[in-house]
Amino acid sequence: MTVTLSFLFACGLVVITALPAVEGYFLAWTYGRHSGTSSDASIEDDTRINHPRNVYNRATRDDNATTEDELLEVCKSDRTCGRGLYCDYHYGNCVQHKLELEPCRRDGHCDRGLECRFGTCQKVLKLGMEGARCKNDKDCGDNMCCAKQHGESVCKRRLPLNAKCYVPEGGVEYTIDSICPCVDGLVCRRTHQSREEDFVWQFWTDYDHMRCTPLHAEPSK
Repeated sequence: MTVTLSFLFACGLVVITALPAVEGYFLAWTYGRHSGTSSDASIEDDTRINHPRNVYNRATRDDNATTEDELLEVCKSDRTCGRGLYCDYHYGNCVQHKLELEPCRRDGHCDRGLECRFGTCQKVLKLGMEGARCKNDKDCGDNMCCAKQHGESVCKRRLPLNAKCYVPEGGVEYTIDSICPCVDGLVCRRTHQSREEDFVWQFWTDYDHMRCTPLHAEPSK
């Protein structure tokens, strides 16, 4: 009887001693099995979250918007982004308004009081001022016209006496940059030049000798 009790007591100690190891093995097996079955999904989730659009989103949105659902949102308008933000339609995320001289693609990208002009955020100019946006000559002040500068229509000064005044018949160059006509009382035409200048410029181009001259001046032949 004593031997039997001693044997049973010893077996109980073995079982109790082995329980932590068995439990640890079971937990490790369970975790490993779970990780193995969802590895593909985890890789896919990481790929989505680390997409360039979502990385840029995390860098520009406020600290509170850090959940995956928020990172994967696609904005449709500036109103959906809230105050101080705009919707970047190209990437579909919300971005903080740009400050003066920062790059932009439209007016909505710029902070209050700024507009997107020539690709950067600049202070809004009063209508009619030199450099202000325009649709036609009536939008500009005295001795100015509405002409192209870097592809945008802005108010420019009319050309003074002796200024180069040649413009092409059309084409891409004219749609990107153009100049105003001469001021009242002047006309754009070919001017006189010396014999040496005549040889050089006729070989290359006659455009340099197109200048604003007085109406009563005799045109060059």
